[in-house]
Parts: sequence; structure tokens; C-alpha cells
Amino acid sequence: MRIQSILAALFAVALTSVARAETCSLAQMASLDMTMLPDGKFAVPVSINGTEHKFMVDTAGIFSRLAESSAQKLSLKTAPTGIELYGVGGKIHMASADIESFKLGNNEAKHFHLGIGGFDSRGSDVDGILSQDLLTLFDIEFDFAAKKMNLFSPEHCLGKVVYWTRSGYAELPFHFTSGAVNAIQHIDMDISLDDQNLTTDFDTGSPSTWLRYKAAERSFGLDQNSPGVTNSPLSTKDQPAFRKQFGLLKIGGVEVRNPVIDIIPDHFDEAFKHEHSEKSRDDPIYGSVMNMEPLTFGMDVISRLHTYISFKEHKIYVTAADAH
Repeated sequence: MRIQSILAALFAVALTSVARAETCSLAQMASLDMTMLPDGKFAVPVSINGTEHKFMVDTAGIFSRLAESSAQKLSLKTAPTGIELYGVGGKIHMASADIESFKLGNNEAKHFHLGIGGFDSRGSDVDGILSQDLLTLFDIEFDFAAKKMNLFSPEHCLGKVVYWTRSGYAELPFHFTSGAVNAIQHIDMDISLDDQNLTTDFDTGSPSTWLRYKAAERSFGLDQNSPGVTNSPLSTKDQPAFRKQFGLLKIGGVEVRNPVIDIIPDHFDEAFKHEHSEKSRDDPIYGSVMNMEPLTFGMDVISRLHTYISFKEHKIYVTAADAH
């Protein structure tokens, strides 16, 4: 967590420069163009040591990272880290490097450690991943109709953030889920899927909304042979995936009818168990924990919404993407 605390301290200079006595007006700190990616995710421009790079925005990620190939082009000196991260494919190995200047719009942090590696950027225009260590320093607006990601100061009157429409909007409360393993800190919300109450995380780094295989079995009695279950285009030889059209997904005041949801067996659990002994894993007081949400709320749904995330309030404000 040292990386996150350093970033918060460094960006505090930029945040303080526009902060003022709490007011009901919003103070915009940056407006970044979205580049929509072929897989449905999106990227925004950042500046590293004076050169522009595209970073995919991942609200479920913990540490922002630069691809190894991009770090090599910038002649960055990297060092290993002891950070423990897990993804769908298992454990993620990440190094770090000292960055002289990192900018989001005009917001600049100097001399901090940015994660290096942990993802494959080959065949894409994406140089890195922008995650919670930076995103949570701001309020974040995702305006997919205008293809803009806007950053605002978190200092404003509570609830006075939906400026783009006079029509109704939904307020979705959320909480952060975290455990002894620092890979887990997601924006979690309570939802209902076909009358089953589940927890979901809000993940712009996922192209689709998907259900963990174990949750599909436990909550819906589903497997790959169940009626209505078909093969998913996300399926690979090493990681077979399936999909099913459900009836109704409800989150706060928002309803999504007939959502098509992928069912994916992931490798969080087995990778975690491999890294932790039985004692450290199962100790009820001192043991590490790996609690993952049954459902991931992905870009196939998020991109249909106009969203404002207030981390200070622990609320997400949403309307339809084309609301005026």
C-alpha cells in the first residue's frame, strides 16, 4: 500500500490547487478523450516524462501499470516488488519504476513508483492501465455519449453531482471490499439477478458482465449442460467459458432486462491456495482471505450508462448514456 500513499501525497498538490471551501458547484480538474478499444473497453491519454501514452481505465484494478515494452522504450529502470496481485488467470507479477513526471490532464505527480508489467500489451495500442491508486483521488465521470472521462475535485456538496440532466437519476451505494491480500479492493454493490441477491464489482476493465462458475452452480444450479447455456466467444482452450441470457438484473433503481452474462471459471482460488499454506490461508484470525464477488459488472452494461463516481460519498450516480 506504500505506492498508493505516495501517490496520494504527490497528487495532493494538484488537488489542493483547485480545492476550496465546500461548495455546491463542481470543480472540473481534467477532461480526457476516451478511445474505445476493439474489445469494448476504453483508454485515456496520460503523460509519462513528457510523452503521451494510452492507458486502459480499470476501476477494479488496484495499482496503475505500464507495459514492460513501453518501460523499455522510455529507458526506465525497474525493480521487483513484493506486491501480491491476482487476476482471472492467476497470480500477477509486477515490477515498479520511478517516474519523474506523470500527468492526468494538467494534474501532475513527480517522482513516484509506477507498476511495470503484469499484462500483455502486444497487438494493442494500450501502453498501460489506469487503476484505483490514481482514480480514487478524484471524482470520476464516464460520459460515453461524448466519449469523455472527466475528473472533478471531491470537495462539493453531498449529492450535488448530476449536472447533465434534469430528468431522474439513480444513486447506487457501494463499499470497498478488501482483505489481507492487497489484490482485493473493488467497488462492490448489491444487485439482484433473477431474484437472487448477489454482490457485484464495477469493472471498466472487463468487456463483459460475467458470473463466476462457482456462483452459477451455487445460486442458479447452472453448468455447461444446463438448458439455455451456450458456448461463449470468450472461451479458450485453457479457460472454457459459457453464457446465458437471464431475465432481469436490478441494481438500485436501474433495471437491465434480458442481460446476456458470461459464465467463467477463474483461477483466483487455486492461485491463492498455491501461494499460501493451509495454516495461513485458513486461520480465522491471522489468515489471508480471498473473498471475490460472484458477479462482475462489465462494459457491456456500463457503456450504456452515464456515470459519476463519488468515492468520498461511496455512491455511483447513473442515468442512461444519452440522458439530457
